[in-house]
Amino acid sequence: MASATDTPSIVRFTNCVLAFDGTEQPDDLYICQAAGKIVPKPSPSEPVRTVDLGGRLLSPGLIDVQLNGAMGLNFSDVPATEPEMAGYAEAVDRTFTGLIKTGVTSLLPTLVTAKSEVFKRAIPYVAPKGHLRDASAGAESLGIHCEGPFISPAKKGAHAADLLQIPSAGAKTIEEFYGLENLKPPSVGEADAQNSRPAPIRKITVAPELPGMYDAIRDLTRDYGTVISLGHSGATYEQGLEGIRAGATMLTHTFNAMEPFLHRKPGLVGLIGAPETELKKMDGKLSRPFFGLITDDIHVHPSCVRAAWAMHEEGCIVTTDGTAATGLDLPDGVHQWKTGGRRVIKSGRKLFLEGTDTIAGGTTTLLQCVSNLIRWTGVSPARALKTVTGNPAKMLGLEDVKGTLRPGADADLLVLSWDGANGQQELKVDEVWKFGTQVFVAADAQS
Repeated sequence: MASATDTPSIVRFTNCVLAFDGTEQPDDLYICQAAGKIVPKPSPSEPVRTVDLGGRLLSPGLIDVQLNGAMGLNFSDVPATEPEMAGYAEAVDRTFTGLIKTGVTSLLPTLVTAKSEVFKRAIPYVAPKGHLRDASAGAESLGIHCEGPFISPAKKGAHAADLLQIPSAGAKTIEEFYGLENLKPPSVGEADAQNSRPAPIRKITVAPELPGMYDAIRDLTRDYGTVISLGHSGATYEQGLEGIRAGATMLTHTFNAMEPFLHRKPGLVGLIGAPETELKKMDGKLSRPFFGLITDDIHVHPSCVRAAWAMHEEGCIVTTDGTAATGLDLPDGVHQWKTGGRRVIKSGRKLFLEGTDTIAGGTTTLLQCVSNLIRWTGVSPARALKTVTGNPAKMLGLEDVKGTLRPGADADLLVLSWDGANGQQELKVDEVWKFGTQVFVAADAQS
């Protein structure tokens, strides 16, 4: 009988098309399962196990940088008492293991406006644990996205107005609200140095026009490396530029919860088309921001998606703004999880705050959003997939580790095919590999 050690650790994927940094390349890919990494082609003498993908597309795993919840859980629906947190922990685990089957191998769990203690209770459960290299844990948190409470009351969307805050003391207000320990990377022992851990909080959405915010952005980016994204804001184009100068590098769900793009008053949206000469004149190191875009055919009109893509393809990051309903086949009607202190109404793929016409997130999966982008722009699957792989990885400073098929990156992989069952072509997940381990195979996947 063969032992586990007789199975080669190197796996060769062949007869496939690689979604390689925005291009489609027919080629082989090699991974080392023991290390969970993509590796260069081994020497001829090294034993290799070959996996024939039958001409299908092999992509890096998807990264969703704005996901409020999925699989029945909103990450911000935190129990009021500590004894109840065991149930919350189980729900988080269930959400992560469910998400990976949709192709999302990494994410920024998003916590929305709430009281300080809600953030502090939730953070340990959704903070990064990738240093454990546990493929069975499902999708991997790369850090938390805090969306609120430092946003504009005029552009609050589904956020609770009575919980919004102003950083009156700059970064100090924000540090006290979230907890300084959640903005700093945890200290690790020498033995764990090779798997250094990021800070629990990776990204914060803010309105730059709030009093004290420019200084706060400058301090947070300098002292902790926090990614600052501008959103839920009534800022002018000029105020947005000041936010970029202070250190912000992204826009949150572009077009939504911000001033409209007008030909003389472009608002925050105008930043994605900012002339490079103007930015360099302000600061030689400045560049146009990355921008989140919800391509679910609900939040943003396809023509606006196409225009934004054309302005700044390299900065486009497709997100879902997903909620507890994402990944579930729920009936229309009232559902009990709460956003902004109210229940939500599901109507088709749309979610609204009960009693209003305010959109309260989406139910579309990230891969469905990518398929929409392909239809609306006419670009190749590889170019569209870069908006959920290479671009978000670069925004997070992880471009050597996530979102790429280059040697040295984590072996987070998707095997994709086309599905025309719904009358239109959509990308479909056939297989998911996490840290070099196959964790999901679709029941109808090509053998």
